[in-house]
This record gives sequence, structure tokens and C-alpha cells, in this order.
Amino acid sequence: MSRLLGPLLIYVVMFLGWTSVGLYMLVAPGRFGNFIHHNVGAFPEVHKADWGRKLLLRLVGAGFLAFAIHFALNVADLIHQAR
Repeated sequence: MSRLLGPLLIYVVMFLGWTSVGLYMLVAPGRFGNFIHHNVGAFPEVHKADWGRKLLLRLVGAGFLAFAIHFALNVADLIHQAR
């Protein structure tokens, strides 16, 4: 059982990372877009009236959450098969 805790911890950290980024993009798409704009410069600045950019960020955030759910289900299946 203790040999399983190392990889499980890595999977938990990965799941929490995808989930937190996805939720941040859903809840505050303007802040996330401006964060990416100011730190990386890979996304244009998001203003209050930019509903298209906010919608795009929310859709990408929903995709991250869907990927996190898919990832968690695959890890649960992998753990179930290891038993």
C-alpha cells in the first residue's frame, strides 16, 4: 500500500492543478486573461465589455474541468485494476 502513495500523490497534485485552473477560468475569466496577458503576453488584455474573450476563457476552463474529471476516472480505474 505504501508503494502506491507516491504515484497517487502525483496524480492528486495533477488533478488539483487542472481543477484549480479550470475553476479560476470559470469564475474569473477577466482576471485569468489579464494574468496571462501581463505575465506571458500570449493573450490580449481582457476588458469588462469583452464578452467574447470571457466566453472563450470560460469554455477553455470548462474543458480543463472535463479533462480533470476524465483524468480522475482513469486514475481510479487504474488503481482498481492494480488490485
